Amino acid sequence: MKPIIKETLEKKQGIDKALYFLYAYKEYFIGILVAFTILLFVYFGYASRTEVILDVKIMTESNQDAGISLEMEKAYNDLLKPAGREKVQVDISNLDDPQSQQVFANQLAAREIDIIWMQESYVADFIARYDNDDITASDLSFEKDGITYVARIIPKAPHQEAIKKVMALYRK
Repeated sequence: MKPIIKETLEKKQGIDKALYFLYAYKEYFIGILVAFTILLFVYFGYASRTEVILDVKIMTESNQDAGISLEMEKAYNDLLKPAGREKVQVDISNLDDPQSQQVFANQLAAREIDIIWMQESYVADFIARYDNDDITASDLSFEKDGITYVARIIPKAPHQEAIKKVMALYRK
């Protein structure tokens, strides 16, 4: 402690002494507060992070298949039973929206997607846009409201065990 601060503290009493001490060392207290805040943000950022155990995309036009994504997410949650911070992610990728397609292409390149569902009529367009022999056509399909949906499986997808369970679900 600097002598001038020590002398001044000796002259002060009670709350004035505490306030002067805080004023004299405010830089240190601010630094500690900033460091503590950063540590809290980092800790809660990692503590609240969820782990995706299956990532499914539904290729559609103008979000017309929004109801299917909710049904699929419920079915996959029932099948895979995520625990703790695990989750099943089912998203729609809009064929009409360039931004949505850019996000989809980036996720596809990063191999974040496990299964891609699309209406059977979209397969030719999908192959023309994205298929570079990394995406495997599968025999998985289902019908909803008279529309047949088919799946494409990503061969080196990050969640192979979940894909096997989903494949078993549709092959029954």
